[in-house]
Amino acid sequence: MNKKSGFWRRLVNQLWFVPAACVLGAILLAQLMVGLDRMIPPDSDSIWVDWVYAVGIDGSRSMLSAIGGSMLGVAATAFSITISVVATASSTYGPRLVRNFMADRINQVVLGVLVSTFIYTLLVLRTIRSASDDLASPFVPHIAVNFAVLLAIADVALLVYFIHHIADSVQVNTLAHGVRRRFLTVIERWYPEETPEEMTRTLSDRPGGELIRAEKTGYIVDMDFEKIRSCAEEKDLRVTMIPGVGDHILPGEPLFRVWPESLADDVEKTLRGSVALGDSRSALQDIRFAEQQVVELAVRALSTGTNDPYTAINAVQEVAPGIVTAVSRPVPGDTVVVDGVPRFSYRTIGPAEIVDMPFDQIRPHISGQVEVAEALIDLAARIEAATIHSSIEDLARQHVNLVVEQFRRDDPVDRDLKRVEDYAAKRLTFTSEG
Repeated sequence: MNKKSGFWRRLVNQLWFVPAACVLGAILLAQLMVGLDRMIPPDSDSIWVDWVYAVGIDGSRSMLSAIGGSMLGVAATAFSITISVVATASSTYGPRLVRNFMADRINQVVLGVLVSTFIYTLLVLRTIRSASDDLASPFVPHIAVNFAVLLAIADVALLVYFIHHIADSVQVNTLAHGVRRRFLTVIERWYPEETPEEMTRTLSDRPGGELIRAEKTGYIVDMDFEKIRSCAEEKDLRVTMIPGVGDHILPGEPLFRVWPESLADDVEKTLRGSVALGDSRSALQDIRFAEQQVVELAVRALSTGTNDPYTAINAVQEVAPGIVTAVSRPVPGDTVVVDGVPRFSYRTIGPAEIVDMPFDQIRPHISGQVEVAEALIDLAARIEAATIHSSIEDLARQHVNLVVEQFRRDDPVDRDLKRVEDYAAKRLTFTSEG
C-alpha cells in the first residue's frame, strides 16, 4: 500500500484544478505561438506560407472574436449541464455521490479546454495590430490565428463527446461501476496481496503514553504515514494513532498516544500536521466510506419509495469484488516496525467489518423482495468460497440465516419464502461442495 499523503490526490480531484491548469497552459501556448509568428519573416516564398497568411487583419480579429465568444458561451452551457446533472444525481442516488461527479476527469477536461480556448483567443487577439494603430508596425500572428481555428474544431468534437458522457454518467450502471472501482482501489491499498516485511499486527495495546489531542473539528480524510514514521524513527518514539481514517474528531479528543511521554511536546505539531481533516469523508483512504457509497445505491433504491430492486441487485453485485478481494487476502498489518522496533500503530478495518456492512444495511429493506434476498445470499456464498479466514466463513453463513429470518419476519407468501429458503440451502451447499 502506498501510504504517502493523499494531499496531491485530493488536489487534482478538485473541480477547479484541471481547468486552472488548462488556463495556464493556454497562456503559455498563446505566448509560444505568437513568438513563433514573430520569428517567421512575412515575405517567405512558400505556398504553405501564402495559404496561412491568407487571413487578413480584420478577418483575424473577427475570427478570434467569434471563436472566443462562442467558446465562452459553450463553456457556460457545459457548466450548467454539469450542475444540473449533479443536482439530479444528488436527489436520486444520494448526496455522497456528488463528489464523484466533481472529480470526473472528463468533465474537468471539457470545462478546462473550453475556457482555455477563450483565454487563448483573447491573448492572441490583443497582439493583432493594423496600420492605423500608432503603437508599432502592423502585425497579425497568422499561425496563432489558424491554430485557434483548429482548437475550435477540436472543441466542437469535445462538446459532442461531453454530451454523450454526461448522459451516460447518470445511468445507474455507470454510477455503480464507478463506485465499485473506487471501493476496489482503496481495498487494494489497504489489503495488498503480500504483507510488507515491515508490517505486523499488534496483539495488545501498550499501557501509558502521553496523549496528543486534536485542535480542530472534522473527519480524518488522510494520514501521512511516511511523515509519522519518519518522526517516530528520528525521535526514537513509538506512536499510536487512536482514531482511524473516516472517524469524526472534535477539539480536545485524543488523536495520538506517544512513548516516551517526555517527548510528546516536541512532536505534537508534527503529528497533528500529518493528519488531514475535512468537512466530509473521502474515499481515497476510507474503506468504510468507499463501501458505503456502493451500499447506499441499494438502500436508497429500496427505501425511498422508488421500489427499484434491480438497482439494489446491481449494487450488491458491484460491492462483491471489493469484499471478495479483502477476505481472500491476509488481514493487513497495523504496526510499522523499523529495525525490530515498533514505531507507528494505527487502526485498520478488518474483513469482518467489511463483510457486515452490506448485509446489515440492506437486509432491513428487503421486505418481499425475493431477488434482492437472493442477491445477498449470492454475495454471502461468494464470500464463503473466496475467504481464507474460517471466521469469515462462519460470518457469511450467519448473514444468510439472518437474511432468511428477515424475509420470513415480513410475512411473505409461502411460495416466496420457500424460494428463498431453497435458494439459501442450494447456494451454501454448492459453495461447500464446489
